[in-house]
Amino acid sequence: MKISNLVMSLALAGLCFQQASAQGIAHPMGTQSTRSIGDSATGNSSVLTRPVQFQASRNLSDDSVGYAAAQQESAPPSSGVSSAQSNTAGASSSSNYIGSYGQPSGYGYTSYGQYDDGGYFGSSNRSPQVWFDSETLLWFSKNVSSPALINTSGYGVLPVTGGAGVTTVYGGGDGIDYGLSPGYRFSGGMYFGPDQKVGVGGRTYGLVNENKSYSQASDGSGIAGNPSIGIPFYNSSINANDAFLVAHQNGIDPNLSGTVTARSDLDMYGADGSLYLLLTRSDSMRMDLLGGYTYNLLKNSIGIQTTGLPALTATSDLFETKNVFHGGHLGVLSSVNRNRVSFSTLAKIAFGNMQQSGLTRGSTNLSPDTGILAMPSNSGAYSRDTFAFMPELGVKLGFSARENVQFTVGYTMMMWSDVALAGSQIDNVVDALNVNRTRPEALFATDTFWMQGVDLGVTLAF
Repeated sequence: MKISNLVMSLALAGLCFQQASAQGIAHPMGTQSTRSIGDSATGNSSVLTRPVQFQASRNLSDDSVGYAAAQQESAPPSSGVSSAQSNTAGASSSSNYIGSYGQPSGYGYTSYGQYDDGGYFGSSNRSPQVWFDSETLLWFSKNVSSPALINTSGYGVLPVTGGAGVTTVYGGGDGIDYGLSPGYRFSGGMYFGPDQKVGVGGRTYGLVNENKSYSQASDGSGIAGNPSIGIPFYNSSINANDAFLVAHQNGIDPNLSGTVTARSDLDMYGADGSLYLLLTRSDSMRMDLLGGYTYNLLKNSIGIQTTGLPALTATSDLFETKNVFHGGHLGVLSSVNRNRVSFSTLAKIAFGNMQQSGLTRGSTNLSPDTGILAMPSNSGAYSRDTFAFMPELGVKLGFSARENVQFTVGYTMMMWSDVALAGSQIDNVVDALNVNRTRPEALFATDTFWMQGVDLGVTLAF
């Protein structure tokens, strides 16, 4: 703090010296001294009525006449004042560009100072007081884990997990991959006062409903893309892998044909509000502490439906989860500016209550509460509250294309420490003969989750 105060003092001294020089001070001392005790009223009147740039000092022995003469000899022409005013006006008309401090990067902060074509204007009253950000998010998420949910195989081969020639086409392995998920983030805020030491702001963000779907119709003949199709599970009644057959032919049993459809949805929305407190700043850098409130919603679902002939069988399994977070957050934002280019960083962590809830239900055309993987033993609604935290990291590169307009590109990563996801609730152990009625069971399992990706934005600041 002592170094920064010294730098600011030197800058102010240099500014005062430059202003004094522009006003045409003629005296070699370059300063205006004060009067001593004993100055007469006549001399004092001279000071008040004449546009004097330099006022000589007087001792106790100086008389009024000599003092007045000194004032008249040192008075510069009036043109010097108008010249200084002209120089000042010219400086204030320079073209300014916003720097980047959080706000252009979508973090809800403006920069300290602006830039012209020749360098940095460090005066805080030139900084934007109000800002608005609009960003497009192009993010990827961690795959949602789940057991194998749909298998296919060739003619005469049962679509049982682990069998020769059997392929898992939905779930299993690396889980469910949603690919690129587009989204949005809007933010805005303002500082209080020209010193910009305290401010407030908020953000809202989310991903457009993203889903991963699969659909296949087949007669099980293995000809022209008609594979055998099955919903795999582990049959606890026989202690072996098994499958519910949707489409299958083997030349012995009656032919089965049908359609299977699976869909998994992922939704994420959030909002936060922050109080900004200045930590430190210099001509090209600013660092702020932020604290406030965070809300976040993360929803996930997996549904599987089948229809089949000749039995006209129809089944439906649905697994849904919802995670609602309420808590406080703390973070640090920093920005480095150089001419029209800026680089900003954000490190933030939210901590609070995560309300986890879920719903599992299944049905067939023969039973309204029994599906394939969702049966009475694991169906129903459930919820609980647990402590969780949500870290967020981000970097932004900004370019001020014109005054008050900046374009940004950046990277963001968010993480959830403890969430319930749909795939983790699926128990693929099934008591097919319904002997003990305990499997599948309600798991209520949790996992960590993350999202990350590129942010493209534009900032308006005033």
